[in-house]
Amino acid sequence: MNGKEEINMRQFLLFLFLFVIGTSILLSPSTLAYVAKESAWLSVVGAIIIGSVFILFFLLISIWYPEQNIVDLNRLLFGKWVGTVFSLLFILFALVSAATVLWTIGNFMITQMLHETPQPFTHMLFMFVVIYGVYLGIETIARVSELFFPYVALLLLVIFLFSIPSIDLNYIKPFFNTGTQEIAKSAWFDLSVSTFPLVVLFMVYPKLVQDKKKVARKVTLAYILGMLTILAATFITTSVLGVAYTSHHLYPTYVLAKTLNIEGLIQRVEVIIAVSWILTIFFKLSLYFYAAVTALSQVLKMKSYRSLTFPLGVFVIALSLIVYPSSIYATEWNQTTWIYYSATFGVLYPLLIAIATFIRKMLKRY
Repeated sequence: MNGKEEINMRQFLLFLFLFVIGTSILLSPSTLAYVAKESAWLSVVGAIIIGSVFILFFLLISIWYPEQNIVDLNRLLFGKWVGTVFSLLFILFALVSAATVLWTIGNFMITQMLHETPQPFTHMLFMFVVIYGVYLGIETIARVSELFFPYVALLLLVIFLFSIPSIDLNYIKPFFNTGTQEIAKSAWFDLSVSTFPLVVLFMVYPKLVQDKKKVARKVTLAYILGMLTILAATFITTSVLGVAYTSHHLYPTYVLAKTLNIEGLIQRVEVIIAVSWILTIFFKLSLYFYAAVTALSQVLKMKSYRSLTFPLGVFVIALSLIVYPSSIYATEWNQTTWIYYSATFGVLYPLLIAIATFIRKMLKRY
């Protein structure tokens, strides 16, 4: 693995923000409205509170091991053989996650924009860009995030601001009427999409990040801003389109953009807005893929990960074509299996690291 790559804290914060909103801004409003009904926005508030605690826990682990990534930690805490097994499971998680994200963007394109285009072609076209970006390195991807972030933020701001006049609070009344169990379940789903997968960023932070000053405040703020974006998307889609329509449409934020007609001058704004979502998904997919490629190169003790980018990229394309047989299956899998699969690596695995660290420190004392 090439250990000379480095990014600055600002670039990592952009990674964090873009990763959090990634697919969440497209998928979360629908599922949250389906489970929590009128309290969908409230479940995001709960997810922000709980997620901030997880972020601080992730930061605590990075403070304990400032020069190690996931593979280094596995070898250090669990030994050569068990650590290698954990690393391989982490790589599998990153690859499966990358395949699901690739399927999402492919399905979005063929159902909403490129109706006559074969889905495998959209997968290949999008993934080859990701492969090339990861081949160039994390520094290149970081510079691209700096270049495109203002456009992403501006386009999202446009859709939110121009949707405000169409908000009807009657769509989300009565307030606080949904049961606590439904709100908690939908909050857990939101965390499984936006927060728990952040564990893959341990392949980037803290080992490759410079200037780690006032980290807790900066990282937590970037995370909260990302979650507030999801909150805004959820609140606006449910209050403009209605809970029933939002819950029955796979991509309600795109439908929301289609309803915009800015002062009668700008129409078909949804295509422009879709660019911002495509960019956020690109960065989320790139970080998943980068984590898998670099982790595997470390396990295999290769000098550089770049020779793995193309074969693993082809594997992700093939996996993306079979991971979800249909959109109905994808929705069901995301609401059931994915929640526990994501929590295994985003909750149980960090806890295991903390327990192993505590045991290791106790053994050193004696």
